[in-house]
Amino acid sequence: MWTLEKIEQHINDGIEENIHLDYKGAGSIAKSGEKKKEISKDVSAFANSDGGVIIYGVREFDEAGKTHLPEKIDPIDANEFSKEWLEQIINSTISPTIPKVLITPIQIGNKEDNQVIYVVEIPKSNTAHQMNDKRYYRRYNFQSIAMEDWEIKDIINRLSKTQVDLHFTYLPPKSFLEKHPDMPVIGIDVWASNSGNKVIKYLDCYITGNADTAKNINKPYVKGDFEKHYSNIVEREATIGEDTFVISSEREVILPNTSRKIGHIEISNLFIKEENTIKFQLSTEDNVKYIEYKGKEIIK
Repeated sequence: MWTLEKIEQHINDGIEENIHLDYKGAGSIAKSGEKKKEISKDVSAFANSDGGVIIYGVREFDEAGKTHLPEKIDPIDANEFSKEWLEQIINSTISPTIPKVLITPIQIGNKEDNQVIYVVEIPKSNTAHQMNDKRYYRRYNFQSIAMEDWEIKDIINRLSKTQVDLHFTYLPPKSFLEKHPDMPVIGIDVWASNSGNKVIKYLDCYITGNADTAKNINKPYVKGDFEKHYSNIVEREATIGEDTFVISSEREVILPNTSRKIGHIEISNLFIKEENTIKFQLSTEDNVKYIEYKGKEIIK
């Protein structure tokens, strides 16, 4: 859930824009045709990529070396630009309409002033969305760019392929970690989620990192440039006396809209302080996905 405290924490921590996050100052919302076009362009680009969040009402730095970093809250006048107005712009200029776009208004200052931040959460879509300028856009290097023909076809074919995503659960819980990221050890359960409409029969997850990252991973034990493998293989064991044997192994399918825990890692707080990078490659029977986390991103 997005709150004013969470946004202020993003600013204080200097959370940079990325493929899943974009900051927009108050000037990004206006009634001119060009500004409306930019809103729809950015929203459709997130849906055509991997989903994400646009925060309207947070200004970025202008100075060199700090671009794409949040500078301060730059609220929007909700008397002139209501949540309903923003929804109407998004829904009327993108085809087909993107389902489950969530807009959260966050009040700034006195309620009578009606100054807000709009947090727009956009899900990854299973089809390609076109703007009313007859173009398709996607996210690339902090920007929304026009898509090539093969990219459009690839998105349309999402429905015919398996779709897998990662999510994590934490010990201590995430709400505690966001306020206390300096915990000595953070336990992370790794879950694979089936976000498509096809059953996932074969899943392999390769976790990789360099020697600097390895030093700050407590479990599993890794050393140097490493690669760790997780999967949906489940081993069946039998115990005879004091000995335990693996008698069989099989892959347990992951049904649509369900998740399966595939592994566990433990990192030290130095992973966050030193901004280590860890990469995930998710492979199914017909698809491959790459995900990368750096420093604090892994608990965001």
